[in-house]
Amino acid sequence: MPRDRKKPGVAFWATVALVVVVMYPLSMGPAWWMCHKMRLPGGVVVVIDCVYEPIWWAAWNGPEWFRDLAKGYLHWWTSGA
Repeated sequence: MPRDRKKPGVAFWATVALVVVVMYPLSMGPAWWMCHKMRLPGGVVVVIDCVYEPIWWAAWNGPEWFRDLAKGYLHWWTSGA
């Protein structure tokens, strides 16, 4: 007899939202730092570029406030702060 699986609850969806809305964009800074400050193999840089392509696109083609925010955040990561 098959068991009924519970549907994902509020806690699950809150965790998913936290990762997608907060953690993914914030992880762009360390990724940017690794690409510019470490000697990574070319294949790793290509993968990082692919993973963050939606954010790169939004940062360079989105509203000016978002562009300024993204550039400031990336500059903070690469300026040695």
